[in-house]
Amino acid sequence: MKINEKRLLENIENVGSIGREADNGITRLAYSKEYKEASNILKELMEASGLEVHIDGVGNIFGRRKGLQDDLPSIMVGSHLDTVKGGGLYDGNLGVNAALEIINVLNESNYITKHPIEVVAFNAEEGNEMGGTFGSRVMSGLQDPNASWLDEKLLKYGMVKQDVKNSVRDMKTIKAFLELHIEQGGSLYAKGLPIGVVNGIVGITRYNIVVTGETNHAGTTPMGLRIDALTGAAKLIGIIDSVSRSMGDPFVSTVGVLEVFPCFVNVIPGRVEMSLDMRDLDQSRIECAIKQIELLSKGIENVGINLKFDISKPPVKTDKNIVGIIEKVCQNKGLEYQVMPSGAGHDAKATAEFIPTGMIFVPSIYGKSHCKEEDTEPIDLVRGTEVLLDTLMEIDKNL
Repeated sequence: MKINEKRLLENIENVGSIGREADNGITRLAYSKEYKEASNILKELMEASGLEVHIDGVGNIFGRRKGLQDDLPSIMVGSHLDTVKGGGLYDGNLGVNAALEIINVLNESNYITKHPIEVVAFNAEEGNEMGGTFGSRVMSGLQDPNASWLDEKLLKYGMVKQDVKNSVRDMKTIKAFLELHIEQGGSLYAKGLPIGVVNGIVGITRYNIVVTGETNHAGTTPMGLRIDALTGAAKLIGIIDSVSRSMGDPFVSTVGVLEVFPCFVNVIPGRVEMSLDMRDLDQSRIECAIKQIELLSKGIENVGINLKFDISKPPVKTDKNIVGIIEKVCQNKGLEYQVMPSGAGHDAKATAEFIPTGMIFVPSIYGKSHCKEEDTEPIDLVRGTEVLLDTLMEIDKNL
């Protein structure tokens, strides 16, 4: 069975270009009119491929192809359809259209899988006011429909609590989930590798940090008498960087938000508020790092430092058997690959908590993603789809 490159690329463009702005990339936010327009195009393509299409209460799109033993749990394949503001063509959109291409290839080959196959396009995967990976979390039952903050958000988008409840899936009806995605980093591209075999999705732990000093006149306060919150914050950032580097890959940390008060050119900062985002495939390593940071921060003189826990999303491992299948597929095809963690969150993280889940990466040129420069070579898009197809076939036969 052979992937039709022309059709794959055309469908990626036809669906994924909705929301393109002249010089600002593609903006197709969850629940926007652009998202609905792309949903309608995808729905038509699914129906043209013979899929039975269903859109649930939170905007997830499912297309089902019957199997020889149609009462078996389905093999689900796909990704998400929404983008960030000013995003690229391939993030999420690739995985959805690669799944659709697999259906077209199976149809042309008159091949009926043992299990039913479901193509899915999740909604609201990107970080948003719903918290990110909303559609897949709802389907998996991870989103509490009674959360105090949810009613107002749902109402904003024309939904109610019952829509969430009705969109929860019995995960026993799904055999496995597969997701093809661009790497969104530069590891594969830098090494010239066509395939990444994802062995897990990192956990994310965030803290909000407040550094306090004393506000004073910038011109009349001698250096020796200053209690400068920003200087203290700079020292703390240095500690965070040093500890993070000592942890080794795949541990990463980021101070992404820094607010200085009162923020005047001639006033010594008396307060700094900052964020800390830490990620690793092992939650215990994140906890180890924060303990080191807290201990070393006590050596910063004069200023007060308060680290307040914000959120923690534990890491998940992908299914070892599926990792092995993807590796075997790559070996049989003579494709070089790298077993690697994902440093970004994905819909696969929600499914991996309940069902065997596998994830395949293809390179992002120069590691670019979430921007208009996001790009992947057509040959890598095809290779990734081929590996996805062969992996699905192996799961259907042997898992």
